[in-house]
Amino acid sequence: MSVGRLAASDDDFYQRLYQRGMTHFAAADYASAFTELRSAAFGFVERGEQFEIAQSYAAIAAHRLGHDSDARDSLMRLVTAEKVQPRYRSIKLPDDVRAELNTLAANFLMTDEAALLGVTSVAKPETEVPTPTKQPNVALTAPRDGGPDASQPVTPAPVPQPKKPVPQPVPQPVPPPQPKSAAPQPVVPAPQPAPAPPPKPPAPQPAVPAPQPQVREAVPSLADAQRAVDSGDIDRARAMYDELSTAPALSHDTALRVAEGLYRVRDYAGAARTFARAGAIGRGEEGYHYYYAVALYETGHYGNAKRELAAALPYIAVTPDVTRYRAKIEGAIE
Repeated sequence: MSVGRLAASDDDFYQRLYQRGMTHFAAADYASAFTELRSAAFGFVERGEQFEIAQSYAAIAAHRLGHDSDARDSLMRLVTAEKVQPRYRSIKLPDDVRAELNTLAANFLMTDEAALLGVTSVAKPETEVPTPTKQPNVALTAPRDGGPDASQPVTPAPVPQPKKPVPQPVPQPVPPPQPKSAAPQPVVPAPQPAPAPPPKPPAPQPAVPAPQPQVREAVPSLADAQRAVDSGDIDRARAMYDELSTAPALSHDTALRVAEGLYRVRDYAGAARTFARAGAIGRGEEGYHYYYAVALYETGHYGNAKRELAAALPYIAVTPDVTRYRAKIEGAIE
């Protein structure tokens, strides 16, 4: 498949993802809306207006979920786009959506960042530390009406002394009467009880079958996919990584590892989508920029590929493969 056809199929994918995200947003399914709109925005980097609309709704969805760090991340992506070409004031947003987004920008962005969106940042209150007074704040208790003067010492009442106990006469124990010696009685052998019949064995109880565990559909793991790669079964590994990439709950770290796996089995479109879903690549994860750059180049996103490659080069070893892709990416015409 040519690069042009790959790019066209990716455009269709991101458009469908965007439509699903907007549908979920309208249905108040903000978790699905945020994931889909943020991923769709990745595919609209070269379409400035649609990129900013997707990031706007993603920011509001994240805030309504209580995920304010994700909301600020989407706002910062808007700010970055505005630095390249200002268009936020002209994009088509409903009045209530724009008002809510402006409120988020005023609260989450610094003054210069909010100004790029035409919003005045809310001043952050400074916390005052109270200065301790020299004298301790001790409450004085006023004397009650009719009571003794507080300045006069109160004489304690004398404590009554216990009386000495009067000794009582100790009663002398009465000796018990001595028993009379009884006449010897003839020894009568005690009767022996009849032997008890042997107990009957308990009747056998029907065995209760152990509960059978419910059969659950097996979900592949990263280790399963890696074993498939090691055994040379690339098609099976690709299917496993693809299934993992669409899991509803995917952490940032797991998403990066799944995206790397898709890159290694040459599913570049899947790798690019999963890197977008993982979000910003942080400190200590710089090596993933290179995998992301190759995936972007192979799917026709040359400008973004150059950006990711530049972020990766200071942190990776320059192997022959890196040299070859570096020449391809830096020489690509956007």
